[in-house]
Amino acid sequence: MNTEQRERALLKLVQDERDKACRRLLAEAAERAAAIKRDAYRRERGLLHQRIEAERSRAQGLLRKAGAERATAERRRGELADARLLAAVWPRLRAQLAERWASADSRVQWVSTALAQARKRLPQMGWTIRHAPGWPEAERATALAELAQHGIPTPSLRADGELSAGLLIAAGGGVLDMSLEGLLQDREQVEARLLALARRGAPDAGPIGAAEVPA
Repeated sequence: MNTEQRERALLKLVQDERDKACRRLLAEAAERAAAIKRDAYRRERGLLHQRIEAERSRAQGLLRKAGAERATAERRRGELADARLLAAVWPRLRAQLAERWASADSRVQWVSTALAQARKRLPQMGWTIRHAPGWPEAERATALAELAQHGIPTPSLRADGELSAGLLIAAGGGVLDMSLEGLLQDREQVEARLLALARRGAPDAGPIGAAEVPA
């Protein structure tokens, strides 16, 4: 092999080594670039996920806030409607109770119910009955006869101008208030019952139960 051939062989060897080194460097650069791209993609994907979760959380918060505001508005509308209903019904309730006392048939039933409850709740001796003025004498006699049949001594009867309807029975330190005023004394409870009846669409449930209070 002459000198020229040796030189060409040497040059080819150098070129081959250079090409191999370039390919290796290019491969390493490509691998680094791919790794950088993967890392960047993961970071971007993580940031995107965080933004999505933050937006979802914000949207859920807005929905909860809107739901709470709607519930509050509906509750306020309901409370306003209840207040208007009670304002309209309360005078009518008083008027209806007064009308029942003014009607002989319902008054007799009212008195009979009151006496029956008094027999269950009060001692059998020493009754005092205060009643609204205008209770007919014949009905008073019937009520006293009914008590006598159950072994109750004749009570003391007294018309009370402070009672617009009904009667109030006292004995042994206890009081059974079946007057109109007594029946409506616990206004909060009565209004709650009226609202319950209105929501059920129930018919008139009759006189409200007696209020028993200390003497």
